[in-house]
Amino acid sequence: MKSQERHHLKQNEFAVQAARVADVVMQNRDRWLMIAAAVVVIGAIAGGYLFMRGRAADKASAAFGAALLIEGSQVVPAPTVPGAKQQPGTFPTETARNEAAVAAFKKVADEYPNDETGRAARYQLAGLHLRSGRAAEADRLFAEAANNAGSSLYGPMALLGRAQALSALGKFDDALKILTDLSGQRDSALPIDGVLMELARVSERAGKTQDARAAYKRVVDEFTQSGYAGEARQRLAAIG
Repeated sequence: MKSQERHHLKQNEFAVQAARVADVVMQNRDRWLMIAAAVVVIGAIAGGYLFMRGRAADKASAAFGAALLIEGSQVVPAPTVPGAKQQPGTFPTETARNEAAVAAFKKVADEYPNDETGRAARYQLAGLHLRSGRAAEADRLFAEAANNAGSSLYGPMALLGRAQALSALGKFDDALKILTDLSGQRDSALPIDGVLMELARVSERAGKTQDARAAYKRVVDEFTQSGYAGEARQRLAAIG
């Protein structure tokens, strides 16, 4: 997560917890956005064998890209000079930016529900709701994204997001079941060390210290070069 994003997320406890989703999926959020965009482009190319289908894919990709740009727009305070207008491509508050991004991603998800672009948009939409503290809606959207993902990378990503949403709602047993299943999928697109860290963190929040200890220990023992290994050692020392 970028430091500026972390600073904004500290203002909301749900958002703080939600930030871990991005940390687990990949330590570099931009990389996942690039992957998501690449998947969309591949889907557009694959559909190009028919002209009309190609045009639809192009429109979907363009709409998804525009939504991503909104999500990544700068927050610039509204001008106080009389007659001055908001700088193009910026939003006066993070809330305003998030609402615009939600609307943009929802439009793509609704218009292209059964192709890769719609899946990507639904996943992004769920993440926005989670970071905004709307965990119940995020859970619903992540569940939809997981059910409609097919064999794409959005399946495990959406399940991970759903586990975090359930944890935010206090449904720890449901969250832990998902995380336990994900941690056992060695061929998953997700980094297992990151999944184990999330499993350990949620176990701690649920008061399951022994389970948390076991997950942290797996990170230390099985992923010695992981960027999470240091944190796992610290947590093991803290919980005894």
